[in-house]
Amino acid sequence: MYKKYKKPFLKLISHFGQKIHDDKFHKPPIYIGGSPRSGTTLLLSIISSHPDVFACPLELNMFKEVGYDMNGKVYPKRLDRLHRTFLINNIKETSNRWCEKTPDNVTAIREINEYYNGNFKFLNIVRDGRDVVLSKHPKSSKKFWVEPEKWIYNVKCGYENKDNPKIHTLRYEDLIFDFHNEIEKICDFLNISKRDEIMNWHDHTKVRKNSAYYGKVKDIFKTSVGKWKKNENKERVEALLSMKNAKELLYFYQYIT
Repeated sequence: MYKKYKKPFLKLISHFGQKIHDDKFHKPPIYIGGSPRSGTTLLLSIISSHPDVFACPLELNMFKEVGYDMNGKVYPKRLDRLHRTFLINNIKETSNRWCEKTPDNVTAIREINEYYNGNFKFLNIVRDGRDVVLSKHPKSSKKFWVEPEKWIYNVKCGYENKDNPKIHTLRYEDLIFDFHNEIEKICDFLNISKRDEIMNWHDHTKVRKNSAYYGKVKDIFKTSVGKWKKNENKERVEALLSMKNAKELLYFYQYIT
């Protein structure tokens, strides 16, 4: 019975969601991607504080499944997720563009570029893989959230698109230790004003709760950097370093010399 009504229901959602999109958003969409546990949620929270931007509070994974129309052009099969987001959330009156964060967006840059004909902006955030692979899963302290292979794959996808002018790459560590400078670079790239709201994002963010935070949004903590240096983490770090492309990527992003 559910399947019988699912398709018409999704069409109805898309119809009204698309109307909101067409009436409200007139500037290129913003996508955020990178390896999981690299600061994608933090970046979304920061961006959401800007008056011009509506941030989708949940990961939509729109480009996880794609199709092709009669002309061979790619499209996301679950665009209805975006339309539903517009329908069920309060959108700021001042918003003229939207932002969506799914870490695996970085693996679909080619499809995103093709679907929007290059009319989009992408924030690719990179974090030291030696810290990333040490992040524990929120549902089990005995499990790691990100396997070394996943960090390598996602970071490599971003690296392969490093020359695309629609993509701005930043390091998580620079965002933590040189916040104002990095935010100014992001604002320039997105062509948005350097407002007090984004510079004081924690007081204005619209994304305050996410599983990536282990609960509610927290301020920036510098203690999240450099955990890989502890002797107790040596085995896990060496496992990452032994894998193909790991050292090359760490070198390119200036984590090792």
